[in-house]
Amino acid sequence: MNFFRLIRSINLLLIALTMGGVWVSQTSNHYPPIEFYLLVVFTLLVAGSGNAINDYFDIRSDRINKPNKIVLGKTIKRRWAIIIHWVFNAIALFISLYLSWRFKSWFYVFIHFFTTSWLWTYSVNLKRRLIWSNISIAFLVGITPIIALKPIYDLGIRPNNIGPILLFSVFAFLINFSREIIKDIQDVEGDALRNVRSIPIVYGRKKARWFSTVIILILSPISLLGYFFDAFPTESYFSIFFTISVCISLSILPLQLFDFNEKLMARVLKLSLFFGVIALYLL
Repeated sequence: MNFFRLIRSINLLLIALTMGGVWVSQTSNHYPPIEFYLLVVFTLLVAGSGNAINDYFDIRSDRINKPNKIVLGKTIKRRWAIIIHWVFNAIALFISLYLSWRFKSWFYVFIHFFTTSWLWTYSVNLKRRLIWSNISIAFLVGITPIIALKPIYDLGIRPNNIGPILLFSVFAFLINFSREIIKDIQDVEGDALRNVRSIPIVYGRKKARWFSTVIILILSPISLLGYFFDAFPTESYFSIFFTISVCISLSILPLQLFDFNEKLMARVLKLSLFFGVIALYLL
């Protein structure tokens, strides 16, 4: 159980469901080939290793920010985070090499080195930099659906309609960008020990809450653009569930106005992302 908490199993499940939703929405094949499953495993391994190594470097601040949830140093020894990081990345490297050989494309090897290097740099350096820490994770989440499209093209399958996938990628980026800022507000006390220049530390908690709220408000015009350019097929339930997900995310505006705690705001945004993922299966 503690191992799954270390690698953030719930977040990994959401990634897997997102990639599965891309396959279901873009192909008429009910069962993906082994190559697609390998890409999903590859993505989960890289993300899980990134979560483990991030906890390794965050152990001092986590002792203050979330003492009841901390795993490393209590139930799991710190060195296991390093072991998990290297083992997961080694397996992911072999998978990327196979996929690059199978599809005669260096894309998968490039993605492996890019994401692993980015996550390591994030944990060591970028997390302390203003805004870059928030953008880093949001960007990696946002490109996940696009990465899932690559093997579909490589298998010679013509995608049904990538418009909603691209819109979902922007949606996922903005949701996670806002959520990362909210999480920074929760972690102010511990982050100060590591000289982290987060938005709430530099500009204050109130301005950070409004910044995260404004990011979510951008979702409304983006969704309207989807309808305007007919990116949402009217014959499916995708538009309904995607609209629900946007409406859920917009509910953080009243939460902000009435000064609800950041924990509730973060949960609302995760719920919004979950409904967005469900929408992919209804495209």
